[in-house]
Amino acid sequence: MKTADVQNKKNDNGQDTLETDTLIIGGGLAGLAAGYALEGKIPYIIAEKECFPGGLSATLKRNGYSFDFSGHLLHLRWPQTKALILKLLAGNFNTLARDARVYMLGRQLPFPFQANLKKLPEKVRSECIREFLKAADAAEGKTRGKKDSCSVPDTDFYSGWAERTFGKGICRHFMLPYNFKLLQYPLNLVTTEWCAPFIPVPDRNEVLQGAYGTGGRKFGYNTSFIDPLRGGIGALAEKFAENLKGLHTGMEVVSVNTKTHTALLKDSRRIKFRHLINTSPLNFFISIQENTPENIKKAASLLKSNTVYVLNLGVKKPVPKVHWGYFPEKKFPFYRAGIASNFSKYTAPRGRASFYLEFATAGDPIDFESAEQASFKALKECGFIKNIKQIETKMWLRLSPAYVIYDKDRAKALPQISAWLAEKGIQSIGRYGAWKYSFMEEAVKEGLEAAENILKQAV
Repeated sequence: MKTADVQNKKNDNGQDTLETDTLIIGGGLAGLAAGYALEGKIPYIIAEKECFPGGLSATLKRNGYSFDFSGHLLHLRWPQTKALILKLLAGNFNTLARDARVYMLGRQLPFPFQANLKKLPEKVRSECIREFLKAADAAEGKTRGKKDSCSVPDTDFYSGWAERTFGKGICRHFMLPYNFKLLQYPLNLVTTEWCAPFIPVPDRNEVLQGAYGTGGRKFGYNTSFIDPLRGGIGALAEKFAENLKGLHTGMEVVSVNTKTHTALLKDSRRIKFRHLINTSPLNFFISIQENTPENIKKAASLLKSNTVYVLNLGVKKPVPKVHWGYFPEKKFPFYRAGIASNFSKYTAPRGRASFYLEFATAGDPIDFESAEQASFKALKECGFIKNIKQIETKMWLRLSPAYVIYDKDRAKALPQISAWLAEKGIQSIGRYGAWKYSFMEEAVKEGLEAAENILKQAV
């Protein structure tokens, strides 16, 4: 696809050179939202290396199943982005109340663990409560009644914050094993900047009520969520993309020269641009810059992430009605598993269901065959399936980078890189462009804002 007002010229070597006002690297939700906001106003090119738009928010099809890159759900909180997303989906969505569980010690607990201790074995529950009350008393003594939160000094680390907040029992049984399984990085080196939106912190009464009472309110940012009814999460990316004249799939940027304002494509063409929006992984983006200062290269080399493998399964029913589960114990090879067909029945053929299982590594590959065999056994043990013969379709997907690692190196590197990008007039946005832990609506929001910044300069 080519936008009508992009000029196509030959350079001195006879190679094609495209000219545009704004180059957007990456056609995920952030890049698509930026293009959506620029459409019909100024020329732009979205360069997406894959043959489809959406990035990790795309949906792939196999044997009648719609498989996402893990459980991608919409949690809408900002009026502008909420209105736009619902407008684009045009009624093609479900609004669901979360049904998530924690699977451990042969039991199922409602999520979050720290507010739902009642179903634990008595000895474990007592340990969790006893240590939680110790931590709560200590926190109250230090803060004179102010509740601890994730707003902690940069010098603090996750393992210490978690023990001060939840106590050693809750940490030993869930918080530490689950989050290490997820991040694959020492938790005494992980900073706490990412915690506030994503880790519920119930107060003393709420923890006690969840342990001995009938339970209370639901906790967390995802107590309800929106999911496309048909087409998987990729339906949203497709709606963004369908009228974008400047979207080019199969177009890969391999280098950028900020002095000449040109980008080199894999097919040897060049793009001449005035403005640049990056949504590709920040460390990769820095690596393809020509004449990058050594201190910026070094800063980018400090950025870390893990790798997540997703095993999507098509299975014959029956399956439980749960949306997803958390699995902190080592005997489960995956850290999380969900049933996407419980978000929407249209992700699977009639009489079938679709699962996704998530496995994290520090970057190492996994043995698919052994992971599958261990997973099928685990799914049977936790009640997701009754018989391995229910499984009829599978698809492995790889996310790398997956979760950004928040450590002291990131805290040191990002300000240096951000200052250099600002000096060059480059906006680097989205989960990986900004190198952070975020969600899909935020990617859309940042894309719209990046486009607005460029439009202001055009006035």
